[in-house]
Amino acid sequence: MKFYSGICTFFLLITVCSHAQVSYGILGGGQQTDAKVKIPDGPRIPATVGYGFHAGAMLKVPFDKNVFFSPQILYSLKGFTVHYNNMLQDSVTAAKLLIHYIEIPAMLQFDTRSDGNGFFFLFGPSVSVAITGKERRTFIDNSEKQRPMRFANTAYGRFEMNLVAKAGYWFKNNVTVTGGYSYGLGSIVNDDYFARIVPRMITLSVGYFFR
Repeated sequence: MKFYSGICTFFLLITVCSHAQVSYGILGGGQQTDAKVKIPDGPRIPATVGYGFHAGAMLKVPFDKNVFFSPQILYSLKGFTVHYNNMLQDSVTAAKLLIHYIEIPAMLQFDTRSDGNGFFFLFGPSVSVAITGKERRTFIDNSEKQRPMRFANTAYGRFEMNLVAKAGYWFKNNVTVTGGYSYGLGSIVNDDYFARIVPRMITLSVGYFFR
């Protein structure tokens, strides 16, 4: 329900701001994701990065002088590998996660120049909703088994909250290049007795504003 409310809110913003001097555009790019993993009351578990991509739409709504409200709605593919090395005593040595999200960042943007060109900075929260995902586990005997990720109160959670910070450059032809960092605010695992997994992500995007 929260997922559909978020999408409705995004498009409501488009409707409300349609009479203002709003810029709207598209963006896409690549991303690198890793995670901080820890067993409750136990040691940290190593993780290695995975790679994915994102694509979607964005708005730039005037707020105050060089400050703008900049919401986005994105499809985002995230993935990384957790190296359990049988620390959970379940014969699993590694688990590779690949998760498909709908992501809605709601950020404030600060332009360094009043004409919009040049450098800009963005900061704000982001909520992601997992649509589906796959988990490929490797066992002690080197066998592998792939299964769909299970989302439940005692398994993986569908919602992920992040704080996002970005810096970019707006060219005169309305093309933007942006680099960013996303820090997870909580574990993507609901089970309190399982490992805590908090993702972190680096992004690089190219965008184009139509207006």
